[in-house]
Amino acid sequence: MKTAVDSSVLFDIVKGAPGASAAQKALEAALSRGGVCVCAVVVAELGRYFASEQDLRDFLADCQIDHDPISMDTACEAARIMRGYARNKGPRERVAPDFLIGAHAIRQADALLTCDAGFYRHYFDGLAVLTPD
Repeated sequence: MKTAVDSSVLFDIVKGAPGASAAQKALEAALSRGGVCVCAVVVAELGRYFASEQDLRDFLADCQIDHDPISMDTACEAARIMRGYARNKGPRERVAPDFLIGAHAIRQADALLTCDAGFYRHYFDGLAVLTPD
């Protein structure tokens, strides 16, 4: 089983947030079930918390998280879902990265580990959504 990881889970770990322990346990559980990956959007969002690119790369390697590039089909899926969101007048708080992360998970992985389960369950029908407990 391949699990994509959302930025929100990794933010908790990196920042030592109150949810860091649960996020770490959820990440370890995902690793026990198979591969764990992130798309470029997550890498870019996470990168601001590291002093250097090498520190970011080391963190991902230490966590056994692979980078999985977003395919053209996945990007088109994100665009399709964004169109529906806009037609339904979804709140303006959602931006392209959220849709790319969800589309990457549904098209290129088996599940998404996120702290933002409600959004992904609502807009990505059929996506297996995992959350830290």
